[in-house]
Amino acid sequence: MIALLLGAFGLLLGLAVSEVQANGGCLADAVQVGPVCVDKFKASVWSVSDPTKVAALKALAQGGKATLAELTVLGATQHGVPADDYPCSHNGNDCKDKIFAFSIPGVTPSARITWFQAQQAAANSGKRLLSNAEWQMAAAGTPDPGASPGSQDCNIKSSGPDLTGAHAKCVSSWGVFDMVGNLWEWVADWVPLSTTCTTPLFAGDFNCLAGASTTSGPGALLRGGDWRIGTVAGVFAVRGNVLPSHGTDVIGFRAAR
Repeated sequence: MIALLLGAFGLLLGLAVSEVQANGGCLADAVQVGPVCVDKFKASVWSVSDPTKVAALKALAQGGKATLAELTVLGATQHGVPADDYPCSHNGNDCKDKIFAFSIPGVTPSARITWFQAQQAAANSGKRLLSNAEWQMAAAGTPDPGASPGSQDCNIKSSGPDLTGAHAKCVSSWGVFDMVGNLWEWVADWVPLSTTCTTPLFAGDFNCLAGASTTSGPGALLRGGDWRIGTVAGVFAVRGNVLPSHGTDVIGFRAAR
């Protein structure tokens, strides 16, 4: 019996290793971008009210191949859509094992989340926020949607965020979806709180990264743009004029391992 169990475990382990190897060394919810496994989709944040199910939700988040159906069966609740209803504080101090970040297609990405909450949701899921440099690396090649985006272009001109992965043309050269538009994405880096928007680096993308407040701050960097910002969204869109304690309907995040 022990031999059979060990054999079955070895088979499952072998299948898991093969699956990871086939995905460039990353779990199924992410793609390899240089040395980093970057989530394919903007994060959706979930919790369970039943404390006996927390371990199962955590295992799903850290396993890297959860589905919306599995979250539904578990009785999980998504947060940040359409309200700021996260079950922990904006400062993130009490978020451990309460909120979990998932990278799955076909859901509205979670918004209205502070940098602190996003950091904790990622950590609970065995992940982290991307650095600014990693975000730029993963976004490379995402097509600029232009002034009149089509239905498959990045969502920069609509009435709200679309489902993750819904726009087939909004994908980077690395296979990462929706890095332009839909929701701004928190990255790990902080800067002195920016006070001025300046001439963009490239392609007219939004750039608020100049000046430094002497009375407030710091700012946490946001990347990419959102669903209502228009042509100034893009892979070079960056802003440092938002406090990490701030969360709105145009701010989300993406995680990495």
